[in-house]
Amino acid sequence: MIKRRYADCRDGQVHLREAGPADAPTICFFHQTASSGVMFEKVMERLAGRFRCLAFDSPGFGQSFQPQSIPDMRYMADRMLEAISDLGVDHFHACGHHTGGCAALEMACAEPARVQSLTLIGPVLVNDTEKAEYKKIFVKPFEVEATGAFLQTAWDYLKLIGAAATVELHRREMVDHLIAHRTMPMAFTAVWNQDVESLYRAVSMPLHIMCSKDDVLWPLFERAGQIRPDATQSVVGGADFQPDLDPETVAAALEKFLRSL
Repeated sequence: MIKRRYADCRDGQVHLREAGPADAPTICFFHQTASSGVMFEKVMERLAGRFRCLAFDSPGFGQSFQPQSIPDMRYMADRMLEAISDLGVDHFHACGHHTGGCAALEMACAEPARVQSLTLIGPVLVNDTEKAEYKKIFVKPFEVEATGAFLQTAWDYLKLIGAAATVELHRREMVDHLIAHRTMPMAFTAVWNQDVESLYRAVSMPLHIMCSKDDVLWPLFERAGQIRPDATQSVVGGADFQPDLDPETVAAALEKFLRSL
């Protein structure tokens, strides 16, 4: 059973999903923009017999508190580290998807003694030229206005990034994106302003990178492996929604990596 609860941080309450034995090794999951921890439920169901799984809604997303601003990715990381501490978790394995991976990198560098391993699904290793291209789509995909036309714009944007694989996934992501319409551009801006390569080179714990060939960030995956040849690499399916669309392979790859440590 996946249960839902809240943990406290400095600026408010962080919503999370929890499954698995309390005394098992802990995996903390961090979602992409502008999803929520619900994107990991299928993976959690497959791992909960052997791990304690915690999937967080980042500040400004899902059912977590709405911050006034998201100045940088370190802000996101610190608030979630505070929430993890509030749960009494001292050590954990981090698994971050896209933006969630950027936050997990900050955590790994800020508190390396706590993060036992790091898994990045779709590592965001962009150079300046690529950032300029991604900013054209991934900063403020839609803006709420009185006519309601933004609803179609948001729906079409989600189709562009692969959420239309199923109607239910499309609907669910639509709800999460509307909840995060104000904070989504803040989070994207924080990602593009982050020196992700320096953090990626600096992390000292066991590293696992994962991606699918139809993920928008697939062109960056080879670079991630070249920069860190020590990283375990896994290729899965599911476009930008691997934990939803290929949960069996994602869970198996993550468990194999963790069992190898």
